[in-house]
Formats: sequence, C-alpha cells, structure tokens
Amino acid sequence: MGQELSVVGKRIPPPDRAEKASGAALFTGDIKLAGTLTGKVLRSPHAHARIIRIDTSVAEKLSGVEAVITGENVPIKAFNQSCLRLALRSPKSLGEMEDQFILDNRVRFVGDGVAAVAAVDENTAEVALGLVGVEYELLPAVFDTIEAVKPGTTRIHEYAENNIAWHSVYPFATGDLETGFGEADFIVEDTFYTSKQKHAQLELDACLASFDIDGRLHVWSPCQHPHLARRSVAELFDLPEGMIRWHTPYQGGSFGGRINLNAEPICIALAKKAGKPVKLEYTREEDFTVHESRQPYTYWLKMGFKKDGTLTAIQARLTADAGAYYTHSGSVSGVSLISLMALYRCPNKAGEADIVYTNTPISGGMRGYGSTQANFAMEQLMDVAAENLGMDRAELRLKNFKTVGDPGWLPIYPMQSCAVDECVRIGAKRIGWTKKKRNRGTKRRGLGMSCVTASSGTAGAALEHSNAFLKLNEDGSINLVVSPVENGAGILGVLAQIAAEELGLRIEDVHIVRADTDVSHFDIGTHANRSTYVIGNAVLGAAREAKWQVLERAAKVLQTTPDKLEVKGGRVFVTKSPRDGVSVAEVAKEAIYNFRRNSLQISGRSTYEPPPVISPTHLATFVEVEVDTETGQVRVLRMVHVADIGRAINPMNVEGQIEG
Repeated sequence: MGQELSVVGKRIPPPDRAEKASGAALFTGDIKLAGTLTGKVLRSPHAHARIIRIDTSVAEKLSGVEAVITGENVPIKAFNQSCLRLALRSPKSLGEMEDQFILDNRVRFVGDGVAAVAAVDENTAEVALGLVGVEYELLPAVFDTIEAVKPGTTRIHEYAENNIAWHSVYPFATGDLETGFGEADFIVEDTFYTSKQKHAQLELDACLASFDIDGRLHVWSPCQHPHLARRSVAELFDLPEGMIRWHTPYQGGSFGGRINLNAEPICIALAKKAGKPVKLEYTREEDFTVHESRQPYTYWLKMGFKKDGTLTAIQARLTADAGAYYTHSGSVSGVSLISLMALYRCPNKAGEADIVYTNTPISGGMRGYGSTQANFAMEQLMDVAAENLGMDRAELRLKNFKTVGDPGWLPIYPMQSCAVDECVRIGAKRIGWTKKKRNRGTKRRGLGMSCVTASSGTAGAALEHSNAFLKLNEDGSINLVVSPVENGAGILGVLAQIAAEELGLRIEDVHIVRADTDVSHFDIGTHANRSTYVIGNAVLGAAREAKWQVLERAAKVLQTTPDKLEVKGGRVFVTKSPRDGVSVAEVAKEAIYNFRRNSLQISGRSTYEPPPVISPTHLATFVEVEVDTETGQVRVLRMVHVADIGRAINPMNVEGQIEG
C-alpha cells in the first residue's frame, strides 16, 4: 500500500451495526429449526461425589420427553474442552490433560453435569430433570490450592498426586540466580494473589445441534474457533471432520470465554439420541457456575537490583488454581511465566509453576490469557523496588525495559519493534507525573502507573496461520470469505477496510461471508491479538492476487501494461493519464460474460503464516486517584493510556479496545 490511503486509517463504523442495533442480527439462541427440542442439564449439588445410581425411567416416560442421557449412554472418551490446545505442537508438553467426560460417574464441583434431557419445551425439560433420581456417595472436597496439595488430601483426579496436575519450569531460563542475587545491592520479594473473574459476556452460552438426513452434523454456537471446535467434536464423537458443518452466528461477546467447547458436547449427544435438532442454552446462573473463569494465581516473586536500579535477577514461583478440570491451565500458566519475564531486561531469570486441582468451577482462558495476572504481580513489585531504591517508578522502568534486538516476548526470537519507553515518556508528560499533588484534609491524591506487554499472535509457539478468499462480482463489489469470529472488537470491519484499500473500492463494496466451516478456509480462530495482524495479512494477499487480475484485464482494454495502471475509487486508470480508465465493475463483468474463450471470475486467495518473530504490543497506563482516608472511598480522577499499536486500521476500534 502507498501512503495516501482512502479507507485504511479512517474512522468507519462496523459493518454489522445496523443488524445489531435493529435486532435483526441472529445469535445462536435466535436460530430456529423445525422440530427443535429444548435441552436441559441436571447439575450436581455437591462439590465432590461419586454417583452410585441414576434412575431415569420416570423422566423418560414423561410426555414430551424425547431423550435422556447419562454417562452410560454417551461416548466414554476423555477429552479436554480447550480448542486452542489443538494449535499446540505437543499439548502434553504443557500437561494438557484429557480429564473430562461428556457426563461422568463422578462430579467434581457444584454444577458438574450429571444427566441431560431433551423435551418439546423448556417447562417439560425442567420437570423431567426433577424426575431423575440420583444417589450420591459424598467425597471430601477442597476449595483452595493450599489445602489441595497437603499430603493425604483426597485426590480429585487419581493420577494427580497431592492434586498437582502439572509442574513446569520456565523454559527460557538464563544465567544463574545465585550469581544474580549475589551481585544485587537490594533484593525485594513478595507474594501476590489474583482471584477468579467471570467474563460476564452479554450472550449466554448456547448450542444448536442437528443431524441431517445424510447423518451430517450441523452445529451452531458462538465458539471463537469453529475449525478447531469441529476437529474437537470429530474426535470426541468419532466422526470424520467433513461430516461436521460448524456455523457461527453473531456472538454476544466472549472476552476469551469461547475458546473452548462449552454447551456443545452435551447438546450434540442429546441431538444424536433424540434424532431431532436440540438447542441447549445456559441460564445466567449456569454461565457463572459451569463456564470457565479467569485463573486464580498465587505469585511469589523475588528480584535483585544494583544501587543504580539495574536488574540482576528475577525468580518466580506461581501456583495456578485449575478448578475441577485442566482445560487451558498449562498454556495459560506458560503464558503467565513468559509474561513475567517479558518486559524487563535481566541476565539471570528462572521460574516454575504448579497447576493444582480444586473442587471449584473450571478455570480457563480469559482476556490476557495469563499475562494479565503476571503483569499485576510484576508491576507491584517494581513499585516496591523503586521505593526501596529511592528511585522514581517511571525511571526504574525506563532503565530496565527491553528494546529492539533483545529477546522478545518469546525469548528465542529477538524483538523487532518496541516503543514502550516512548509510551512511558508520553504518558508521564500527559498525566503530569513530576508535579506534586495538593492534599486537602482527609482527601489525598496520588499517581500510579503500570506497563504491560502482550503477544501479537502465537507464531513460534503454536500453529499460526490464516486463510482468506475473495471474489469480484459483476457490479464491482466483492465477497470476502474469512473465518474470524466477530466478538465485538470490530475485526470484520477492519478486514473489509484492508480489502477495499488494496482493491481501490469503497467500504460499502465489501460483503463479508462470516465463519462457516463449509465455506471458509481453515483458520486458527480469534484470540491472542492475532486477528488484524495474521488474518489481515491473509486478506491483503488475497486482495493483491485479485487486483493483479483486474490490472491485467484492464490493461488489454486500455492498450497498456499493468504496471502503468492504478486502481482507486472503483476505477482502473492510467497513472500518468487518469482520464483514461475503466470501472472495476466493467472489468469484472467483461471477465465473466466473455465470449473470447478466456472467461473467469476474478478472485484471490491467500494463506498467511507469520514469521516466528512476535512483535509484542506495549502499553503504559497512568492514573490519578483521590482517596478519602476517613471513608476509604477511592475516586479515579484521570487516566492516561499510551499504546504501541503500529498502524491503526480503524482508530475508532483501537480507541474502543484501549478504553475497554
């Protein structure tokens, strides 16, 4: 692209705004098929128990009940509900255990599935659940990682001694800790705790599953990884992947909560048993109880500094509360360890992590995917270090930041770009960092800051490629077929801007065909700040391929060569003689309705796999607060965010993401 851009960089509202604002947008819960049954799940009232007996006979006889399932009549195959693990070269290297069953004879947290029914309506399904008789043998339960690891504590999963599911070490340790701390003039250490946090997305989790007359499974769900989800379900139900079509309707938010299977396995099992379409929708209570939450962590950090503030050593130990099942715990903890070491230059680093089972709701992936918790702990200890050293907190950070050429977020690859120091300097100036605050009576004012680094995709660490396809219609518009799931961040509009810019079209000329595994090419999915970078480059490649075809055919009409032409405003014209041109629509139509035996529909497709050099995103945040020392009330007076984002394809989207 040249520097004079027509579409990219402009504040363009998202293309789905009218559908969402008018209520016309269809979410999974809005999809209706003839004869669809309502699914409901009977959930355990106990945190830990063995199921001795289930009697479904009365429920099965209830008028309107079409199917009842328990652990005895669903696939008895262990799985992991994380879809993202399929993008890892070796999931077991992160301890990614397959420790779940669709329905099991043992429950491990309050809300764990016991049985499920499909009935003609919600009321009948609810009544049927009440008719299922269950006899439990109660087992001792543990609710925190301290109790869970004590010798003799009941094992939540038999393989996990002391309930430790996995012990891992930071794979990129450098130097020697003893040497590093020996060289330090000051050593700071502390323990930090982060809590569970629920995504609380507006749309409750849902799934609609149906087997067609040919035995092909159709699934509608808001999963962020339709292609990976299709593979997960294929393995779980012993189906060829081509026998599954995954439809992705509009998604009502995710915050990382839909990078795994949620309602899908039970819903599919019900549809298979009933022989009819089944829709399973969570209640808000189920969403909080059953849906994954952010991982709670305990961090112990120790850091050594010289008198001038130079870091000499970083040591970390973290304990992750996985909850009842493993899901994403290994990869989230791996990201957390990497993030602890990613921002600051230090010659001596080492860390380790324990992932522990408890009888609590499942922990998994949430926005930041482990880096959020790590940055919280690291930035607090940096403030403690600055106070002990008598240094300005911003200056201590500036002294130790990594820069271009240093080991990157994934340390085996050097950093290609970094402007975190500039972020800090701009933010400090905007907030008035060096100005003293006036305090009156019981109200005290102060300034705080923190810095963040996060990956842009997972190249080098996991499978990381995307595909895009587009075709040029007779009227000069294009159909862009891509597979990211629009979770509210505006990615579909961004991809439309990229395609429109490269092909010289208006944004209105781009019609997007959203995620559908029968139509879209393979894509890893929407996560890890990857979509604009990776999928955007795939779209750019497809648009360039189509553009070259446009130029070649227009060149014949204009009796020149493609290198002497430009495309802009829907026209192809001679660069040195802009009046000599033809519309893109005319070129497209002539290519299709062509009687000279060289007909085609102009199209382009591209696969983009980024190089294994992750250029991370950096952010510095400054906040001015007022604290009433009598009441404890805290007021945020001002907040300044400075982000190193590269080119803003749509500044409005970028601002929304930073503010969010």
